Amino acid sequence: MEPQFNAGIDSPADASPTPTTPATRRLPAWATRADTWVVAGVLTVLAILAGGALWLLWKLITGLIAMLDAGGEIAGDAGRAAAGWLATGPITRTITTPVHAYFDSHAVGLPATAEQLRWGWLLTGAVLLTAASLGARGARIGWCLHGASTAAMVWSASPPGNRELAVAVTAAVWSLLAVPAFARTRAAPRHTTVVITRPAGADSAESQVAR
Repeated sequence: MEPQFNAGIDSPADASPTPTTPATRRLPAWATRADTWVVAGVLTVLAILAGGALWLLWKLITGLIAMLDAGGEIAGDAGRAAAGWLATGPITRTITTPVHAYFDSHAVGLPATAEQLRWGWLLTGAVLLTAASLGARGARIGWCLHGASTAAMVWSASPPGNRELAVAVTAAVWSLLAVPAFARTRAAPRHTTVVITRPAGADSAESQVAR
């Protein structure tokens, strides 16, 4: 019996076609480059730094606004306290109390009431001081007369033992208020124009001398 050799060519397994697998999808060329990832990393770091800087700036701005708000409240309270002290403080009452008492005791029989006279006295002083500070000479004279009349009322209505001191306080306060009233104002510079005229015939005389 002759040996049979199987070359495997006609086997059923070999006769069937080999299955093919789908081709693998490849990434774009730019996505596989190293410099693309480097640029992406740098942009990411810059975005993080920019966000942190903006957050820090926002915190600084909000903190500054809060500080200014608190400072404004403190300054407002101090301003109101100072204004209240100037309006109703002991120095002011040393002058205004005798003046009010003088108006109350001497306004009887007058068409104007004591309250109206007090407001007139106050408004007159304010107008004279403002006009005198702007350089009006008549207002400066009126301010001096207003201060003298105020000192006379303080002398008349103050207690007999304290008249001298009350008048001295009045003079001191009026002197402080008179500083802007009597401040020297700058005068506008004056421009002087000099016109030189030549006598008639001067040109002809010069031409004859030149000849």
